[in-house]
Amino acid sequence: MREDSTLKILFLIVLAYNIEVFINPIFMNVNIIIPFSFLTYSYFAYKDKNGFTASSSFLIGLLMDLVTGSYIGLNGLIYCMTTYVINSYKYVFRLFSYLQISIFFGIIASTYVALTHLFVNINNFSYLTLLLTLIGNTIFSFLISIARVYKPIIFKRRGI
Repeated sequence: MREDSTLKILFLIVLAYNIEVFINPIFMNVNIIIPFSFLTYSYFAYKDKNGFTASSSFLIGLLMDLVTGSYIGLNGLIYCMTTYVINSYKYVFRLFSYLQISIFFGIIASTYVALTHLFVNINNFSYLTLLLTLIGNTIFSFLISIARVYKPIIFKRRGI
């Protein structure tokens, strides 16, 4: 498996943030927040063979702070903590099923939403939103992981 370049990772995270800006207002009607940019970063941190370093994760977080307009260092610290957890349990994940990994990513995405709302949006902090976000992120992560494994046979034959 080839390694992805840092520029490609940054581009995809910023692209995921732009998608997040358009999609999340639709989900906010049912109190679900899906942080596509954070899930994209988590995917690349999980997929990387050597693991992200703390400095690279902090710099990616600082870039996301500049793009999103949040407090400088908030995303950097959260990305560092996430990188530490993912790198600590990297070899344990091999024993987990897709459902268990999806639950893990749903939990860390909900933790990201909780921490960002705790600092940025304290007036609108809701436990119902966190619970529904946990369920929504877990289902979203599970569907993404299952779609990769169980592609329809038509796509496998054509090489798509």
